[in-house]
Amino acid sequence: MTSTGSKKVSDAWAMLFSNSTVTPHYRIALRLTFALFLGAGSATAQSTEDVRRLSGVTSIDVRVEANWDEAITMDVGGATADQFSQALRMTFEETISSAEIAPVFQPGARYTIACHVDTFYEPGQIIYSLRTQLEEDASDGAPVIHWIRSWVGSFSMQQMHVMFTLGQACAERFLGDWQSANSR
Repeated sequence: MTSTGSKKVSDAWAMLFSNSTVTPHYRIALRLTFALFLGAGSATAQSTEDVRRLSGVTSIDVRVEANWDEAITMDVGGATADQFSQALRMTFEETISSAEIAPVFQPGARYTIACHVDTFYEPGQIIYSLRTQLEEDASDGAPVIHWIRSWVGSFSMQQMHVMFTLGQACAERFLGDWQSANSR
């Protein structure tokens, strides 16, 4: 990109983020989207996006994390953070457990597949980011990420029920890549 093109991009970002009509949640969602695009690219053998990193994984534990924007509950009367976390875990586990071809769900397994959801409320819509990752505990107990997928989306408040399918979306993304790596 030329220096003129680079200047135009930085000027556009500066204008967008200094605009007082753009809410903080929307700015965060834009930054998440921009970060995902910067990190996107073709997967290599060293990339955590490479499905080959899932090869040979035969049993998994599951974990969910949710950062729920309380404005969804307060402004719209939607689900609470606890209700959303419970539904996320239930659909995530159920989708993996009911798959015909999948690693075995085993609490305390060497590997953990995690589904992480961040939600942001804008009047009339919910913006979310999803991250599904395969982890293994290192000797110090800190998780080491072997494989990861992330994406963002949004939907209108009239589609609130979609929130309760995000656990399924995390599981299906993992299962699709896991099956690809283990069907060879």
